[in-house]
Amino acid sequence: MTERALPTIGVGIRPRPLAGTAPRGIAVPRAGTLVRPDTLRRESVLSTPIRAGMLVGASAAVYAAALVGISVLQSQQEAATAAARTPYLDALAETRAANDALAARIQAANTSVASLVADYESAGADIAAYQARLDGLAALVADVQGSAAALPARIKLPTVSIRGPIASSVGGGGGGGGGGGSAPKTSGKSGASGG
Repeated sequence: MTERALPTIGVGIRPRPLAGTAPRGIAVPRAGTLVRPDTLRRESVLSTPIRAGMLVGASAAVYAAALVGISVLQSQQEAATAAARTPYLDALAETRAANDALAARIQAANTSVASLVADYESAGADIAAYQARLDGLAALVADVQGSAAALPARIKLPTVSIRGPIASSVGGGGGGGGGGGSAPKTSGKSGASGG
């Protein structure tokens, strides 16, 4: 069996090289080269929490850009849909206006029909009154026809003969005949007071 070196846990302890490998040397700074403390600060500034924050910020920026793109696409699609629906909405508005005009005409026709029905009922009452009067007139005509039917076709009237002074006055001779046929004479004065 070959032995395998396990890494040691500790600060500042180098792991032992594996069997069959050459040991790594420690890099020692050369003379004249200085280790800059800025490099150490940069490494400490870009630590894991800062990197995680940068990743979260970058992903939030990408997410916001994606949301903006989706919003723009959605608004363009809604504008295209609204433009496509505009002719239908115009036709619908015209249809509604035509329906409103038709409803107004139907309401006016309904009002005129109601007025016509009232006039017809009034005329029906008048016709009933006229019918009653005509029935009475028909009964009267039937009575007259019955009476007329009972009469003979020809009636012989008796002859009248006139004698005496009546005949002269009737004949037009009014003034010169006998004393019995003339009217009594009267005086111009009356016996009333003041006369």
